[in-house]
Amino acid sequence: MRFIPAVSLVRFQSPPPIDDDYRRSGDSAFFYVREVPGRIMKRGPRNDIPFEYSIPRLKKEFETIGKSQGWWDIDSPIVLAVSGGSDSVAMLWMFAELWKGKLIIAHLEHGIRGSESRKDAIFVSEMAASFGLPLVSESRDVPGLLRKGESLEDGARRIRYKFLENTRASAGGWGIAVAHTSDDAAETFLHNLIRGSGVRGLTGIQEKRGFIFRPLLSFSRDFLRRMLNTYNIPWREDSTNTDTAYLRNRIRKSLLPFLESRFNPGVKEHILGTAADMTYYRQKEEMLQDSLFSAAERKVPFSSYSCGLDVIRKLGDAEMSVFFRGVGRKIGLRTLSRERTQSLVRLARSSGSWCFQWQREMFVFCSSPFVSWVDPDILNRLDHSGACFPLEGERGKFAWNKWIFFWEKRETAFHSVGPVHAILPECGSVRVFALSDSNLREKFIAPSWGNDVFPALFIGDHEWVPFWGKQGRTGIQKKNTAAVHLRAAFPNLGGEKMNDHGIQSCRSSDS
Repeated sequence: MRFIPAVSLVRFQSPPPIDDDYRRSGDSAFFYVREVPGRIMKRGPRNDIPFEYSIPRLKKEFETIGKSQGWWDIDSPIVLAVSGGSDSVAMLWMFAELWKGKLIIAHLEHGIRGSESRKDAIFVSEMAASFGLPLVSESRDVPGLLRKGESLEDGARRIRYKFLENTRASAGGWGIAVAHTSDDAAETFLHNLIRGSGVRGLTGIQEKRGFIFRPLLSFSRDFLRRMLNTYNIPWREDSTNTDTAYLRNRIRKSLLPFLESRFNPGVKEHILGTAADMTYYRQKEEMLQDSLFSAAERKVPFSSYSCGLDVIRKLGDAEMSVFFRGVGRKIGLRTLSRERTQSLVRLARSSGSWCFQWQREMFVFCSSPFVSWVDPDILNRLDHSGACFPLEGERGKFAWNKWIFFWEKRETAFHSVGPVHAILPECGSVRVFALSDSNLREKFIAPSWGNDVFPALFIGDHEWVPFWGKQGRTGIQKKNTAAVHLRAAFPNLGGEKMNDHGIQSCRSSDS
């Protein structure tokens, strides 16, 4: 829709000229208020508003949603994720007209659709100005920011949500409102069903997740568009929504209409009902996953998560599938299809070592007695060359391959070694080698995937392999003699709280 600059109230008895960039909002009178040339301002509604779109009814329903989700009576601002499409514009209008709290509009121009996405950004900027709301808008080259092996869709989602969270955190916002509708929830159910998702995927879209909440899940896309037309609110159309190369678009454009026309006009409502029922089973599954995740976990350096092979082999196939899906959920991986989950279960039952590629940047390695989730890029970026470190002074620290070693000289009557501590005869230096480059490799049961990043230390004639080495006293003196006490710490990759040094340290009985 083309908007003509003016400085006073303008009435169009028929629609103004159509610009392909905007959606026509109906054929009744349009009202515009313009204070700045080129800026969209608020418009008046049609005179024949149906009851279902009336302000009192909409406000009552929106208030019920707001109180249920916990944001109706808050004082902190809410960040609205507005793309310019009909759903997000409807959300913007409803918050601006029906809620009296503080709002911040956030828009990310992702650099995927060229001039079309730049026009989206201009449109959202004009909408923000028309409602007198602050706008945070940024442009990113999403294709150029993709991680290795990351799809355009996944990368765009990751970058967009990071931008939204940064906006919320900077403003001290209560949460981030995104405009998913009941149509999106039904499409997600079918999308996950087709690709073989487990229970988690069949719950559709959740109302709240962290700071993200979805206030429009009870509204259909058609209802929101009719509402916008009723109040003469324009929106932008995303041309990629008609591209049937995407599975979700084929579900939206072909599958759902086919099911509604040929089988049951109410199929979407039945899908949403089933998704709601599955929420109960999702909660049960997540409780089991959390329990198994903690019980099976073993600390292994450089792994995002590791578990005992003997522990998971005691599970039935169904429980093991639930466990593997839970690990993926906990460490932020894509959900595996049912077929690939079953392949992983079969591998876990097999003997010997194996490797399973979960996604491009995450592999699952089995090297008895552990199964470990490892990002190979972390291993490939490390330099496993040997090094020699002097022990000058009374205490200090040195680093090798992301390991950090703290040392202190003392007197003791015995020497000992353990997983993260060693007390050995004093020497002027420590030599460190990768386990794969030392003659100790065959003596220790360490995962083969980590031999280049696990250290072997030599102090004089004594040897120590942190984490994997033998434990116990190595010698007893008749009286106290000079010794050096070493403590090892390794990088935290599992999302746990780090210590003051930014690393995760094991606990052991000899500490």
